Amino acid sequence: MTGGGPNKVAIVGIGQSTLSRDAGRSVGALALDAVRDAILDSGVPREKIDGVSGIYSTDQPTVWPGYVVEGLGLKNIVWSNCSSPPSANTVTEGILAVAGGACDYAVCYHSKFRWDMVSGAARKDPLRRSPRGAFDPAMNMPLVESCGVPNGMFAAMQRHAHEFGTTREHLGMIVVNNRNWALENEAAVFNDTPLTMEDYLAAPQIAPPLTALDMDMPIDGAMAVVITTAERAADLPNRPAIVEASSNGLTGGTDFFFHAFDSYAAYRVLMDRLWNKSGLTIEDMDLVNIYDGFSSLALEWIEAAFDVRGEAGGFLEDSWDADAGKLTFLGRIPMSTHGGNLGEGRVQGFGHVLEAVRQLRGSAGKRQIDEAKLALVVNGNNPVNAGMILRAG
Repeated sequence: MTGGGPNKVAIVGIGQSTLSRDAGRSVGALALDAVRDAILDSGVPREKIDGVSGIYSTDQPTVWPGYVVEGLGLKNIVWSNCSSPPSANTVTEGILAVAGGACDYAVCYHSKFRWDMVSGAARKDPLRRSPRGAFDPAMNMPLVESCGVPNGMFAAMQRHAHEFGTTREHLGMIVVNNRNWALENEAAVFNDTPLTMEDYLAAPQIAPPLTALDMDMPIDGAMAVVITTAERAADLPNRPAIVEASSNGLTGGTDFFFHAFDSYAAYRVLMDRLWNKSGLTIEDMDLVNIYDGFSSLALEWIEAAFDVRGEAGGFLEDSWDADAGKLTFLGRIPMSTHGGNLGEGRVQGFGHVLEAVRQLRGSAGKRQIDEAKLALVVNGNNPVNAGMILRAG
């Protein structure tokens, strides 16, 4: 498929802050780092940036777009937007804004902080106390509380195991794959922390069958992209990542805590839209960056992307290289070469977008895959998810 046409959109700049357990900086400062670096990477003059979109969530304190605009002195903003997680939501909003002519150059970002609500260790730090007015209608905010997200994931995974025979070894393949790729990513928080299948299976279960290794790592970090038309991208320094298709998916029960197992139906809505819109299939992909807020979510995303509902266990076994500790789907397609949320750190899926762009540019360093031309990125869980297919320009 060609990258031309008036509505073709491209990601032309990427940026991120340092990713760490304790950055020593505020969540706002991290956002400014990422957005500034994305603009510089894009080659777009600051005064031409005229759109901004961020994840500004009700469930955890995040960074309002106005803070970024003022902090970086952006003077010509004609479009702005606040999205809910996952991170791909803010990117898809930027794609739509540029394609629809609402702005010419959109910068989209997300900034995460290791608040006390997502990290037990953070509760001892008074500077990590989150605002107490946070609104949380789905009761999923306190990951470290007894009525938090892990229990929803536990229930969904128990049901999956009962219906389809899924085992902890299958989840372990996802976790170990991502951790091994993180070893090749210098920015990853687990860059220096190997994990074997034996290590995974020996880990204590917190909400059986899930362990702490099945949950994404809370960090301080921010990421951003710059988006414009494919036509304008031709005048910029970097090889663009052309957007072949993007979509959201929402269906069925929409309460994350009580309807965790309904996620798959929403994933299929999104996947069907991406394939129908692009004219592509999973066999065309050279890379898949699968959302892994929990390993159990990644398992269902794999089912949806490869259309193997109920057969994920055997599919993972066929794709597993025990010696390398990595997954290769259909004999050639790697998954989450940056390490995902489980290995790189929790920016709620933004790393999946950045890694796809790096691979398509050919700038992923020692983890670069050969002839990367098409990448699938999926983010999120019930009730909100988003995804896109990106092509090397």
